[in-house]
Amino acid sequence: MRHLFTAMVILLVLVAGFAAGWVVKPGEVLTETYVQTVLERITETATLAVERTTTITETSLVAATVVSTSPTTVTERITITVQPEAAYVSEVCFSPGGGCSNLLIKLIDGAKESVYVMIFSFTLDDVAEALIRAAARGVDVKVVIEANNAYSRGSEYQRLRSAGVDVRLDSNPYLMHHKVAIIDGYIVVTGSMNWSFSGDRRNDENMVVIEGYDVAKLFKAEFDRVWRAAQT
Repeated sequence: MRHLFTAMVILLVLVAGFAAGWVVKPGEVLTETYVQTVLERITETATLAVERTTTITETSLVAATVVSTSPTTVTERITITVQPEAAYVSEVCFSPGGGCSNLLIKLIDGAKESVYVMIFSFTLDDVAEALIRAAARGVDVKVVIEANNAYSRGSEYQRLRSAGVDVRLDSNPYLMHHKVAIIDGYIVVTGSMNWSFSGDRRNDENMVVIEGYDVAKLFKAEFDRVWRAAQT
C-alpha cells in the first residue's frame, strides 16, 4: 500500500506539472515555491523539498524530493524533465538609419560573462569602446578580425590590443567573412552588416539577434575553430 501511494503521488505530480504548462526557461531557477503551487492542486498534505536550487541549463533536469504526510509519511526522490526554450529571433535591424550599432552596443554593455566576436571589417569606435568596457568589468572578451582588414584605415585592431582585449587575426588565406557576436552563450548577433561606418551608415545591410542556447552553441563551435587557428 505504501509503494502504491508513493507511485500515485509521483504520477500526479508529473501529470499536474505537464497539465499546468510546467515549463521553465533555460537560465531560470525552479524554486520550491513555484513547484509547491502545482502540488497544492493535487493535495493539501503534499509538500515538496527541493534538495538544492537548480539552474536550468542544457541538461533541463531538476532533482527534487516529494514528501507526503498523509496517510503515512512517504518520501520519494524524483527527476522532473523541464522543456528547454526554443531559439527565436528577438531583434531585426536594417541599415542605414536603423540604429544597428546602437543595438550592438546595448547588447555588449549587457553582457555578464562572455562576448566572442568574428568580424570581417571593424572600424566603429563606439563598438570597440563597448568591448573594452566589457573586458574591464571582467567579461571574457575575445575578438577575431579578418587579417586583410586589421591594418586598414580606421581599424579597431590596435585600439583593442592596446586596451588589453584578447584579439587575434584570422589565418584563412582567403577571407574570414563572418559578422558575428556570441554573448553569454545565449545571444547570437549576425547578419550582413560589418562593424564599419559604411556598414552602419551607408550600405543596405541587416543585423539579426537570435536567442537560444542550441544556436549559440553552434556559433561558439565555429568561433572556437576560427580562434584556435587565428594568429596573435
